[in-house]
Amino acid sequence: MNILNLLVSSYARLSYYPGIPFWVLTPFRRVLRFVARHTLPSYMAKPASGTQQQTADIIISFTSFPARINNVWQVVECMMRQTYKPRRILLWLSKEQFSTPESIPASLRQRENDVFQIRMVDGDLRSHKKYYYVSKEYPDSLIFLIDDDIYYDTRLVERTMKASENHPDAVICNYGYHVTHNPDGSTKPYNSWTHETGSSTSSDLFFGSGGGTLFRPCNLHPNLTDIDSALACCPIADDIWLNAMTRLAHRPVVMLKNGIILPIFNANNVELRTQNQDESKNDQQINAVNEHYKTQIF
Repeated sequence: MNILNLLVSSYARLSYYPGIPFWVLTPFRRVLRFVARHTLPSYMAKPASGTQQQTADIIISFTSFPARINNVWQVVECMMRQTYKPRRILLWLSKEQFSTPESIPASLRQRENDVFQIRMVDGDLRSHKKYYYVSKEYPDSLIFLIDDDIYYDTRLVERTMKASENHPDAVICNYGYHVTHNPDGSTKPYNSWTHETGSSTSSDLFFGSGGGTLFRPCNLHPNLTDIDSALACCPIADDIWLNAMTRLAHRPVVMLKNGIILPIFNANNVELRTQNQDESKNDQQINAVNEHYKTQIF
C-alpha cells in the first residue's frame, strides 16, 4: 500500500462537504497530520518499490530556507516517486543562508543525482527564487512549481501534465482561490476570497504556485523575470507576481480538483502566510502591482 498517496488523498477529502461546517472536520485533519508526521518520514526513507515511471519533459523547481531545510528531503522524495519522472528537480538555495556545504543537510546532499540538483545562488530573492532562476535558464520548458513543506501524492505531475495536453495555452494549477469583487467592481480583501478545492476554469482564479503549478515562462508576460519590479511590488508574495504575469499575458488558468494540502510538520516553522494573510500584506502587495501597471489586474 502507498501510505503517502493514502494520507494525501484522505486529507484532501477533509475540505468542504455540503452542509458540514469546515471546523467540524478540524479534529479529523489534526489526526491525519499527526499520523503523517509520525509515519511518513520513515516510509519515505525507505527505497520506493514497484513504481512504474514514465519520463516527462518537465522541470520541477522550488526553494527553501533554514527553518524548513531539514525536512525538504521528503519533498524531493515525493517528486522522485512521481509516476511521471521529471527531467530535473531543482532546489534553489541562497548562499547568504547556506554559506557552506555542511550547512545543507546530508539528507539533501546525499540525494543529489542526475535528476535532483541543488543550485546555490547569490543574494536572497526569498520565495521568488522558486520561479526566477528556472525561468531565466529554461524559458521555453515546462516548469512545475512546488513548495518545500507539502506532501505530494505520486500522481500529481501525471494529472497536471495530462491536463496541460488538453489546455496547452493555460497555466495548470492544483491549489487556488476565486478573486471576489464588490458591487462597484473593486477587489475585496484577499482574506475574503473563496478557497477552491474542486475543478475550475473560471476567469477569476488565483493560483497558489506551491500547490503544483505548470507553465512555460515564455507564455507569460515578458516582465516575469523583472525581479526588481517583482521585489518592489510584492517582496514576500511570489504568487501575486506570477498571477499578475499570467493575467497580463491573457493566459487562462485551469485548476484541478485536489482538495486541501497535507503539510509537512516543521518545528518553529516560519510561514509567509502569517504576514501575507494575517497582517493583510497580500492586499498591500496586490495594490502595489495594480499601481505599478496602472490597471486593475485582479
